[in-house]
Amino acid sequence: MDVATVLLFNLAILGALASPGPAFIVMIRSAFAGGRRAALLTGLGLSIAAVCWSILAVLGLQVVFLAVPAAYVALKILGAGYLLWLAVSLWRHADRPVETVPPGFGRGFRLGLITNMANPKLVFFVAAIFSTVVPAGLPVTAKVQLIANHFTIELLWYGFAAFVLTTAPMRRAYIAMKTRFDKGAALVLGALALRIVT
Repeated sequence: MDVATVLLFNLAILGALASPGPAFIVMIRSAFAGGRRAALLTGLGLSIAAVCWSILAVLGLQVVFLAVPAAYVALKILGAGYLLWLAVSLWRHADRPVETVPPGFGRGFRLGLITNMANPKLVFFVAAIFSTVVPAGLPVTAKVQLIANHFTIELLWYGFAAFVLTTAPMRRAYIAMKTRFDKGAALVLGALALRIVT
């Protein structure tokens, strides 16, 4: 596998990571509300879920979704339901003060894992990358290397985001406008959930 393929693959993944979506919103919220440890755990969960979708894309799950559209629709509805639940929770608790005790391991990790697993369109995105960027007939070992590379990119991105978002100036800014930020994030998550369904 040549360097150009890896670079194109990485640029495509980074482009997706940098675009606003449910994953980045929960990452921001986790960093601001729970601190660095919570953000890192959320990033780990997001990364693992994204790579799970990559593995499923490589195994051909997008073919199953295309052959059985009802399965894809069902996953989309479940994913949208989860995002709506997150949005309602954020809105309802927007007026509460920032938690001073960081959440345990399970909570931050679970938030990231479920958020990205609730987004089945990732399998199509990764399948599109593999069909356009990655040469056809790539050996299994090269595909495994690309998936490991994908996991590394995800971890580095969310690790960087966790460190930047949990700096003292960022946290002070969040505390000052917590209610507005949380309600705004809830509206965006709600809109994304509706977009997934429609």
